[in-house]
Amino acid sequence: MDIQLDHIGVITATDEENVAVAGFFADILGLVVEGDPAEGYAEVATGGPKIALHRGGPVPGGRPHGGTLLQFRCDDVPGFATLVRERGGTVAVEPHATDWGTVSAYVQGPHGILVELYGQSDASRA
Repeated sequence: MDIQLDHIGVITATDEENVAVAGFFADILGLVVEGDPAEGYAEVATGGPKIALHRGGPVPGGRPHGGTLLQFRCDDVPGFATLVRERGGTVAVEPHATDWGTVSAYVQGPHGILVELYGQSDASRA
C-alpha cells in the first residue's frame, strides 16, 4: 500500500484564529491563500505539499482537536486503516465517505498529531 504526503494542516479552535494564521502566511510570508479561512477552511500554496488551515478537527468524543494534521493521499484507505490497527495504532475516525467525494480515516498520533488518510471514493472512480 502506498501513501503520499499531500497536505500539512494547522488546526485552530475558531474562525478568527484561522483568519490570523492565514494572514501570517499571506501577509508576512507572501504565500497565496486559497479559500476563505473565515469559513473554517483554506489552503496555502507552498510549491510543495499545501498547508491546510482547519477550524476544528475530528477526534473521538466530539471535542475539537487542536494541533497538527498531516494529510496523506492513500490508494486503499480501509486497508491502510486495518494495517494501522495491526501495527498497534489507533484509528480515531473509521474510514467514511466525505461530502466532497473522498474516503477519509483519521489516525491518532502522539502529542497532538492527527493523520488523515484519504483517497477517492468508489463512486468518484466510476
